[in-house]
Amino acid sequence: MGGPGSGPQGFGAGGFHLKPKRKRMATENAITKVNPSEPKRAMFHCHYCSKDISAVVRIKCAVCADCTLCVECFSVGVEPHPHEASHAYHVIDDLSFPLFTMDWGADEEILLLEAIEIYGLGNWTEVAEHVGTKTKLQCHQHYFDCYVNSETTPLPDMSKILGPKYTKEEPNEEPKAKKVKAEDGEGDDDAAERADTLASFARPGDERHWGNMPELTGYNVKRNEFDPEYDIEAELPLAEMEFRDTDTELDRKLKIRMLEIYNKRLEERIRRKEFIIDRGLLNVKRQQALERKRTPQERDIHGAVRVFARFLDPNEYEIMLEGFMAESRIRNRIAELKEYRRNGIHTLSEGEVYDAEKRHRMAEIARIKAIEYPGRGGSRANRYLGRDGFVQAPAGDAAPKELQKLTGIAAGGGGSGALTSLGGTARKKAPLPLDLTHLPGVELLSKREKELCVANRLLPVHYLSIKEALMRASANGQVLKRSEVRHMFKVEPIKAVRVFELLLQHGWVKDPNETEG
Repeated sequence: MGGPGSGPQGFGAGGFHLKPKRKRMATENAITKVNPSEPKRAMFHCHYCSKDISAVVRIKCAVCADCTLCVECFSVGVEPHPHEASHAYHVIDDLSFPLFTMDWGADEEILLLEAIEIYGLGNWTEVAEHVGTKTKLQCHQHYFDCYVNSETTPLPDMSKILGPKYTKEEPNEEPKAKKVKAEDGEGDDDAAERADTLASFARPGDERHWGNMPELTGYNVKRNEFDPEYDIEAELPLAEMEFRDTDTELDRKLKIRMLEIYNKRLEERIRRKEFIIDRGLLNVKRQQALERKRTPQERDIHGAVRVFARFLDPNEYEIMLEGFMAESRIRNRIAELKEYRRNGIHTLSEGEVYDAEKRHRMAEIARIKAIEYPGRGGSRANRYLGRDGFVQAPAGDAAPKELQKLTGIAAGGGGSGALTSLGGTARKKAPLPLDLTHLPGVELLSKREKELCVANRLLPVHYLSIKEALMRASANGQVLKRSEVRHMFKVEPIKAVRVFELLLQHGWVKDPNETEG
C-alpha cells in the first residue's frame, strides 16, 4: 500500500522502529487532551483542509514527519509545504479498535510506544500529553501491565490480541474524590497506593532500589553494579593467563586453581552486594534518619558491632543491638550510684540534688574558663559544653585560682572519682525521671507500674494501652513471645518488652515457656 518511491523507510510492517526521534507537535496533527474534564477532541486532522480524520482512512507521508492528509485532498494531489506529491506515503486505516485491552485502541498503543521512544521511560506527563486521550496514571499502568509484566516481556502477549472485530469501550469519567472519614481506612489505602504509583514513575523496578543515590552509594541500578566493585583487583591475576598446548599438567592445575580462587572472590562480591540490597542500605535518606535517632553512645555501639550483621537476621541483629545498649545503660547507672556512694549519698532524692548542684558547678567552670581563655572555642561552645557536662578543666598550675577552688569544692568528700567526673572524660547525664504526678491515668497504676513508667519515661496512657492489648491477646488464647511484642506497638521495642515482662511477673499474660513445656 505505498505510492511511488515507497521504500524500507516507511511505516509498513516492522517499519516503526526506523522513524527518527522527533518531538510531536500538539498544535498540528495530534491535538492532546490536557484537561480530562474537557470534551473529547480529535487526535488527527488533515494537514491541508484541517478536517477531522481520526476515525477514517488517512494518508501519511513517509518523508515529511508531520504531514497527514485526508483521502480527498490526497486524490487531487495537494502539496502543503514542504510536502510533494511524489513523496512515498502510507495508507493508515482506522485503528480505533482495541488491541490488548478493551479500553485502549491500536492507535493509542502506537502513540504510547512512540511517546516512550521520544521522551523516555518515566516521563509519564509528556507521554500522556503525546497520547492525548489518557492520563499519566493510565499510561503507566497500561504499559507495565501489557509490556513489562507480560509473560513474553518485553513484547506483549500476542496470543491475547483482540482485533477489529471488537469495539473499543470508552471508559467512564472518573468521579471526583470523595471525603472519607478518618475511621474508614479506604481513603488512606487509596492515597498510599497512589503515592506508590507516583513514586514508581521515576524509578520503576525493584522496591529494594528505592531511595538509591548513585553519587553517594556508587550503585548503578540498571547495570546492577557498584562503582567501584568490592575486590576490584580480582580480575588482575587472570588478565594475562592463557591455556596453551605446551602447558604441563602442573601448569594446568595451577591455572585451574587460580580460576577457582577467582570464582570464590566473585561469590564474595555477589554476597556482599545482595546483603546491601536486601537490607535496604541503598536507601540513603532512611539510613540517615535511623542514624539521627540514635544517641552518640548508641552510634558507637552500632559502629562496633555492625560487622556481625551479615551473620544474623535483621530482627536478631536489632535484638542484639538493644541488648548491648541496655547493658551500656546499666553500666552507666552503676557508675552513677558508685559516685553517689563515694560522696556520701544514700537516697535517690539526695542524688538528684547532687546532680543539680554538679551541673551548676560545671556551668560556672565553663563560664570562668570562657573568661580566662576567650580564644578557645568561644563562649557559645563553652555554654553548650558546660550544659552537657563535657567541660575539660585545665590541669595543674595552668588552671585559674577560681577554677581550682570550684574543682576542689566539687571534689570534696569524693576523692579522685569526683575529680575524674569533672575531667575531660565526663559523659552526658541521663535525663531526669518522668514526673507522673499530674499525668492522666496515673491513679490507675500500682506502685510497680509507676516505677516502670518513671524508669522508662513511658506515659501512663501509653502503658495502659500496651497493657490492655497484651492482656486481650492473652485472653483470646494467643501466646505471645518477646520477639513478637517488640514490634507490636509504636514505641521503643525495649519499652514494650519491659511492660510484657512486668505482666508476666504478675501472671496477667500467659508465659510462652510454660506453654511450650
